[in-house]
Amino acid sequence: MFFERVAIFTLQLRAKLAAFSKYMLRETNSQFVHLVLTCIFSFATMVLLYVWIIHFPLWLQLGYSAIYILIGILCATIFYFHITNKKIRINPDGMEVVTSEKYESRKFQQLNLKAIPLTPLQKKHIFDAFYLNYLKGSYQSFQCLVLLNPISEKDRLKWKDASPKRPKQVNRQTLLEFLSQLMIGFENLENQQIMEFVNYYFVLQNSEGASQHLSSKNISDWRMNKASYLKEISRIFQQHL
Repeated sequence: MFFERVAIFTLQLRAKLAAFSKYMLRETNSQFVHLVLTCIFSFATMVLLYVWIIHFPLWLQLGYSAIYILIGILCATIFYFHITNKKIRINPDGMEVVTSEKYESRKFQQLNLKAIPLTPLQKKHIFDAFYLNYLKGSYQSFQCLVLLNPISEKDRLKWKDASPKRPKQVNRQTLLEFLSQLMIGFENLENQQIMEFVNYYFVLQNSEGASQHLSSKNISDWRMNKASYLKEISRIFQQHL
């Protein structure tokens, strides 16, 4: 009975450590992961100094030094993933290393989301119709959005349409309506999924160049909003379809 419990505990511990290591490699940009790594490495360094200064038996010193090297390799690996902007993606067939842009875009490709059917000419006309007054960025970035392709942080589209009541605030409502008209299934996404999608493909930037963010309240307000400026978004789409 005792040995069976030991075996079960060992297997459970192994599973938790495996899950924790996958999480650490997958969420390399998380501030929580950085804090945990810093604490672990700092503590391990202090223990290493203590073991060698207090003159513990040589076998204990060498044994802990080997453990310390393994901890250092793990921390270095995770910091490497952070610096190179890479993540671990878990597939049914195993795991693969991908860039953060590719990792995020694949996450959106798994959603029930796709662009409305557009010819190349219609796509260009829609981009031109919204360019400058509503958004800034390259046509290539707009194509990444339509195709749900990876996009780098510096190439994200900038939504600049100002709120009618507060000119220094970006009009999130028109952005959400724009995406609702462009993407089939957008309205069915959960609020958190919408925020992640917008944050990946767009930068919200007001007339003074200050970046702003989309909140769950903005999305809830948009779902109930029947303002005329949202109808204008729909009218622009219909004009070019």
